[in-house]
Amino acid sequence: MAKPSRTNTAMRIIETSLQLFNEQGERNISTNHIANHMGISPGNLYYHFANKDEIIVQLFKRYGNELLAYFSQNKLPESVPQMVNYMAGLYDVMWNYRFLFSDVNSLLNRSVELLGEHNEFTRDKIAPLSVKLLSKLNELGVVEIDERGKQDLATNMWLVTKYWFDFDSSMQPKAKMTEDAKKRGVYRSLSLLRPYLRPQYQEEFDKLVTL
Repeated sequence: MAKPSRTNTAMRIIETSLQLFNEQGERNISTNHIANHMGISPGNLYYHFANKDEIIVQLFKRYGNELLAYFSQNKLPESVPQMVNYMAGLYDVMWNYRFLFSDVNSLLNRSVELLGEHNEFTRDKIAPLSVKLLSKLNELGVVEIDERGKQDLATNMWLVTKYWFDFDSSMQPKAKMTEDAKKRGVYRSLSLLRPYLRPQYQEEFDKLVTL
């Protein structure tokens, strides 16, 4: 039987780490846990990744690529229903990497490389896209918002979205987080948009964006 290639082993390490981090929390999982779960030696794991933080950086890069792929494959929403679906899809991607958004500041403070990846991704990819989305809704007459408002709202919506899973789990500390957290997150993120909706869209919004 052919031995697994180095690339395949590295990918298995990443996949296993993601599963364990999401299910049990990143803080509760060591490289030894990952190796044991895979049935490989710690030395084999260290051959591919010097430490757990290197694995996390690779997972963040993969998350970023998947989120950008989602944005590129789905056109910007032009209506309230499309906006709800668009936000729900974003939360679906984030849910698959939810460990990244639990105690996110601790992760960033621990790894200079991860901090750099995170800040570059937010600054160069997320921020411009968020402003572009709000500009389009403004042009279509769905919202009414000025330039400063676009910048502020884009930042505030991303702040709520990025930290939502961490906040939601803190409100239910003894309960295991379920996918219901996504629906609550969609509501909370889009609630920031409601004050800028033109009156004719508010009733539709209230029917669709509910808990």
